[in-house]
Amino acid sequence: MRGTSPPSQEPSLSNERKFAGDARAFEAAAAVLDACCMPDRAHPAGRTNTVYYDTPDLRAWAEKEDGDGLKRKVRARWYGRPGELSGNVPVFLELKYRVGAARRKERAMSFAPASALEQAPLDDRFWLDLFARAAGRLGAPVGPAWAPTCMISYDRLRWDDPRGGSRVSLDRDIRAPRWNPARFPWGASVELGEIVCEWKNRTGDPPAWAGEMVRAGLLLRSFSKYGECMARLAGGRP
Repeated sequence: MRGTSPPSQEPSLSNERKFAGDARAFEAAAAVLDACCMPDRAHPAGRTNTVYYDTPDLRAWAEKEDGDGLKRKVRARWYGRPGELSGNVPVFLELKYRVGAARRKERAMSFAPASALEQAPLDDRFWLDLFARAAGRLGAPVGPAWAPTCMISYDRLRWDDPRGGSRVSLDRDIRAPRWNPARFPWGASVELGEIVCEWKNRTGDPPAWAGEMVRAGLLLRSFSKYGECMARLAGGRP
């Protein structure tokens, strides 16, 4: 894996669609993308780590589960594998809104010690202070009730699709290694058995390689890493 810095900022409004399937289809799916797309020149691969914030009644998760087309995510994201980071690490505080397939993301950068990012429990004050420093710059419509709920981490490979004008990613080894014990006192670490291929563009049109991806074993469908991990945490399932 190369680099710990983030991919370049995406357009503020775009359409996002996904393929998802069993993790055993990873090699075939990656081969399709290698054949049809160009590896991202700056950040072709890396580990993505995200702490999701939510209210005590889990409002953000409820918006996702209700499927009403209006969804909001509040999160802190950084890049790199545990043990590879040191010193102060760039952290991106994000608000992500979705209306159907269209999305808008606001992002502000801060810095935090690698040791805290990798070790601080999610009920530690560190996480609240981290987001509070960026909330004003984001115009964040979130108050003190929003607290860290779970952390999700995965390996991401990235490509550019010049024919379709899309940015493409393929995620595997998706897991939730940490959670807020105040929200899930019965919690256990979660590991998903799926891979997810996302593409983002202005139109939402499927890529030319969609049929090849289906033949590789993935299906075009809705899949939320956050939603799947939260459902397992809420149900006490690994």
